[in-house]
Amino acid sequence: MPSVMTNGIRTHYEIQGSGPVMIFVSGLGGTAAYWQPQVEAFAQGFTVVTYDQRGAGTSDHPVGPYSIETLVDDLQALVEALQLVRPVLIGHSTGGAIGQILAARHPALLAGMVLYASWAKSDMHFNWCFRMRRALLVGSTLEEYVHGSALFLYPPEHVKKHAEVLSPALLASATKFPEREVVLSRIDAIMAHDASAYLPLIQTPTLVICAQDDILTPPYQSRLLASAIPGAELKIVPQGGHSLSETETHLFNQITLDFVAGIHQSAN
Repeated sequence: MPSVMTNGIRTHYEIQGSGPVMIFVSGLGGTAAYWQPQVEAFAQGFTVVTYDQRGAGTSDHPVGPYSIETLVDDLQALVEALQLVRPVLIGHSTGGAIGQILAARHPALLAGMVLYASWAKSDMHFNWCFRMRRALLVGSTLEEYVHGSALFLYPPEHVKKHAEVLSPALLASATKFPEREVVLSRIDAIMAHDASAYLPLIQTPTLVICAQDDILTPPYQSRLLASAIPGAELKIVPQGGHSLSETETHLFNQITLDFVAGIHQSAN
């Protein structure tokens, strides 16, 4: 992966395809690899940018503390360094939190935004989930942590059906895991996230999408986002869990592509 200096760190990124720009921003894991099920399909008509966030993948892993605001500054610096012209941001979970603040602070930077399985403000349910994940990370092996985290990401039927493939992939991810303190700092950052004051300021055309069976960021979180962002569209699909783009790839891709196509048609 090529790299560029952004906000004091070296950030690794990939660019594929050609056409209007889409930048994909991952969740807690923070890696470009999360979007593998999307890249080929989207690169047929768009310039697709993916990247490893601060503390994730092959980008720099400075010690904490971390904050969503810092990750926002990192992404703004990346957009500017790569000279991306009004990209559409596709943000999953933490990536959606980053998008919320970026769009509010820099209204002209993005052409559109998809907030997928995201949330506006941590609540007791959210904090209980991440308290458990934090405890797994501190008190067990990395293998147990990645398997335990998967129960928050995938619907039960998906785990049952794909366990033989999913488990080796989870174990492989554990071998590339950042230092635990870095991941703990990223967890602390998302637990502190509160974009309540930012959401009414967002002027960017926004789609909010979530699966009905997402237990980590349940549909009520998406409803709150869509109701607070002026003009936002809301799409709740029947199933797919927190990793809808992976478990229901075709559906996620089609909904997202339709929304992005609509943005560009309106602009022309």
